[in-house]
This record gives sequence, structure tokens and C-alpha cells, in this order.
Amino acid sequence: MSNYDFDNLSEGEWEDRGETAWNEFDWQQYLQQNDRDIDKFCSFYEKVKNETNPINEAAFLMGWDHEDWSHLDLEFEDFNCNSTGEINGKLHEDEDSDYDDLEPYTLHRHPAFIVTRALYRDLKKHWENFMKHCPPNLTPIITWQYSNSIHRGELNAILSLQAIDMGDYALAICHLKTALSDLNQSISILQTLSNRNSRVITPLKKRSVKNLFGIREVWLQMMKECREGLRRRYQDEE
Repeated sequence: MSNYDFDNLSEGEWEDRGETAWNEFDWQQYLQQNDRDIDKFCSFYEKVKNETNPINEAAFLMGWDHEDWSHLDLEFEDFNCNSTGEINGKLHEDEDSDYDDLEPYTLHRHPAFIVTRALYRDLKKHWENFMKHCPPNLTPIITWQYSNSIHRGELNAILSLQAIDMGDYALAICHLKTALSDLNQSISILQTLSNRNSRVITPLKKRSVKNLFGIREVWLQMMKECREGLRRRYQDEE
């Protein structure tokens, strides 16, 4: 890691992160760890997929603090993981996390980012498996429309998190609205698939729609927090 002058950075940026800047190798390691965390969430989600609220259950297994996860704190650096190893009396699995407390907290580590990326990764995996069976009603246009809708939904959700990190909650809400519209299109396209080959289509629709509704709940909570953040900001300005 190399020395770096932070005088020109915006206020709050890299706060309390030491007097070094990461080089390309450091960031590559950081991104690889993030990818492992996304896979880890996918693995936990698979284990608890039949629970009433599998996203919450997987979040707890990730070691995310219950209160912070429930509120999806907009201040990224304030998000704290439970360090006691216990959530509601149950041990959680946290041994695979290689993050250091002094490492930068980017949007990659925000729970909403990990959940969104993980569930969309799961959606893509099951859609790819579905396409391998080539059902007769799976036309190129349906394939394109669905793939495009899940791509746009994921992209707009990530852009909303970027806007939150910048402190622009109104922009984040706009991206979330677009993401929700994309998500609704994904669900609509899934519903057009006939049950001619129910052995293949029914499991896909059930798993995918459940994932999409789970993502929807996360985004609605993000939007709620953004509106609350705007309300507090307006009150402070009065």
C-alpha cells in the first residue's frame, strides 16, 4: 500500500481509514472478498429458502445486527455487525469474513447491495438452467425481455445505493422507483410462461417470484428510509 495525500478528498470521505491508499491489488482482494460474501449469502439463502422470511434468516446467519438490518441504516459507515456471535439466542456463522475494521466501507459491503446482488445472481442461475431445457414457448423475445428486465432492476438498485452513499436520497428514490418498475416487469414476464412443461416451469416461477418479492421488500424499506432521511433534512433546514 502506498502513502497518499487526502487533503483534496471531500469531507467525510475515507474518514478514520488511516494514511494509506489502496493500490490495484488491495482493491482486487477487496472485491474478491465481496464476491465471496455474495456467494455466502446465496448459500445461506438456499439453506433457509423454505422459511417464512428467508432473506431475514439469511441476513442473521451473515451476522448482520438485527436492528440495523431491519432499518437498513442509510449511513454506510454506521452499519454494525453483531460481534457477539449471537442473534436472538442463535449462533450465526461469521468465520468467513476477511474484512478488517480499518478497511474502507464502500457500497459493496452494504447489506442491501449484497442481498440484491445475491438474489439476482440466484435468479440468473435458475433462468439459465431453465433455458437449457428449451421449452417450446420460450421465444427469443421473451428471453431478451426477461434478461433485460432483471439487468435493469439490478443496475438501478445499485445506482440507488450509490446515490445514498453520496447523500442524495431523492435521486436514490428515483432509481428505486425505476428498479421496482423493472422488477414488476420481470414478474409479469414470468407469469406469461405457460405450464405446458410444469416440471420445469413451476419451480422456476415459484423460486423467482419469491426472490423478486423479497428484493421488493428490501427496496421498499430503502425507499422508506430515504424519505425519512429527506424529512429529517428538511426539518433541519427550517
